[in-house]
Amino acid sequence: MRIIFIPGLGEDELIFSKVLPMIPGEKLVLNTWELFGNQLRGNFTGLQYAREVAERYNITEHDLLIGHSLGGLTACYIKNLLGCPVIQVASYTNKNRIIVPVSNFRIIEASVRGHLFFNNLIKWLVLTLQYNNKPSKPMVTYLFDKLKNGNKINVINQLKVALNPLQLDGLEPDLRIHSKGDNIVRPPKEPYLATPGDHFAIFTHPEPFASAINDFISSVNK
Repeated sequence: MRIIFIPGLGEDELIFSKVLPMIPGEKLVLNTWELFGNQLRGNFTGLQYAREVAERYNITEHDLLIGHSLGGLTACYIKNLLGCPVIQVASYTNKNRIIVPVSNFRIIEASVRGHLFFNNLIKWLVLTLQYNNKPSKPMVTYLFDKLKNGNKINVINQLKVALNPLQLDGLEPDLRIHSKGDNIVRPPKEPYLATPGDHFAIFTHPEPFASAINDFISSVNK
C-alpha cells in the first residue's frame, strides 16, 4: 500500500515534512503546483482534477490518500472514483466550511490577477492579526509568498477546484483530523479527531497526526 500525501492550496511537500519521518512505508508527496499547470483551465472542477491526478500517479483502491485542506477534498474525489481509503486533514466536504472574505469567484479571480488579494499589505495584516506569535507563522509566511509570487493562472486554477460547487456523491473520508482553532476551514460537523494548533497543525504539532495515521494504517492492514 502506498501512502500518498496531497498538499493543499499553495502548498508543497513542506506541509508534511514533520510528519513524514514518523510514518513507515512507501510514501509519495504529490507536486500540486505542477499538476495545476500554467494554462487557464476554464470551468475546472474537482472531479476533473481528481481524474487527472489518479491517472497520472496510477492511484488504485489499494493506496491510502492523506490530503491537507484542498488536498483532502481532492482525496475524497479520488475516493469517489476508486474507493481508496482517505484521511482528511484540516479539510472539508462542505464548501460552506471554508472561511473566505468573498464568495463570488469572479471577484476572487480579478483580485488574484490584480495583486489585490495576495500582496504585501494583506500578508502583513494576516500575519499580524491572525498568526502573530503563533508557531504556524513561518509556514503562513512561506505559503503566502508562494501564492503572491507564483504563477497567477496556476493559483486561479487551484482556487477554482477549491471553490467550485462540489460534485461528491455522498462518500466521506474514513478519518477526519481537524483543529478546533482552524481559522481557514471551520471544523466539520461530522465526527473528527481534534488536535491542538490551527489550520497548519500537521506541521506545528505533527505527533498526534502521526499517531492517528499509524493507528489507521494498522487497522487497515489487519
